[in-house]
Amino acid sequence: MHLKIGTRRSPLAMAQTNYVMGLIKAKHPEAEFSLHPIATMADRDRVSEFHQFGIIGVFSTEHEEQLVSREVDIVVHSLKDLPTTLREGLVLAAVPEREDPRDVLCGAALNDLRQGARVGTGSLRRRAQILSLRPDVEVVPIRGNVGPRLAKIDGEDGLDAVILAQAGLQRLGLAKATFELLDPQLFPHAVGQGALGIQARDDDAQLLALLKEIEDPRIRAEVDCERTMLHALGAGCSLPVGAATTWKDGRLALHAQITSIDGRQKLVAADDDEPGRAVALGLAVAETLRERGGVDILESSYRGFGHFKFLGA
Repeated sequence: MHLKIGTRRSPLAMAQTNYVMGLIKAKHPEAEFSLHPIATMADRDRVSEFHQFGIIGVFSTEHEEQLVSREVDIVVHSLKDLPTTLREGLVLAAVPEREDPRDVLCGAALNDLRQGARVGTGSLRRRAQILSLRPDVEVVPIRGNVGPRLAKIDGEDGLDAVILAQAGLQRLGLAKATFELLDPQLFPHAVGQGALGIQARDDDAQLLALLKEIEDPRIRAEVDCERTMLHALGAGCSLPVGAATTWKDGRLALHAQITSIDGRQKLVAADDDEPGRAVALGLAVAETLRERGGVDILESSYRGFGHFKFLGA
């Protein structure tokens, strides 16, 4: 068996792809692989903010084209970057075990940041949520791979801290850079964060059966719930919607938050259900957020950000 795997070229993407290959190899020692790295539009443009691209799927569009054209058999995604609507003929074939999904502060703890501290992030959600907790800080838009982002702390860019995903640090062996893990009830992470999504064609029955062998059913329920909620709100992965799923007595609980870009408004909704009803749970939480005015906040999220420029990668 030989599998052609599509992936981005970043160190994190390659680490994630190697992890998936290891999972497959453990089940099927005869498996062989060839990697097909590709630079996505977001990789080629390291200046624009994510929301300025004007489309959904800035990290996935080229990979979906590779799958449709049969250049590759599967693609390994950071699930937080994969749109909730997939191209026709493609499916989210498997979701393996999830790394720690929490956001982290590197450089300083939240309560120890000085007044007016410069905090770097390329995420509108993280921007909104840090301002809701620390309205005094200056949020500096940054882009680039994990290593260069960490290098901006106390460097020539003068950042006091950066906000990153703990999962990425762990996968790169950089967890020592974590200064504070942020409580997901106060600082909910991106939908799907910490999880990997393996995308394939829906007509490849043999491959889909193989990929199901490396799926974690509990994690699949978590991400189905989170992604359903995001999809029902009509929001893309760059908008300020945070989520956190937990388990209690066999039930799946979803906590979700919409935050205005200036951090001044925050809407929260939470509910729980049986894991087999993960989709229904996501829909219920999305409806609660809608009823509380969440869509109005989302519709205003892009306004007033065209003048921002990212620090170089």
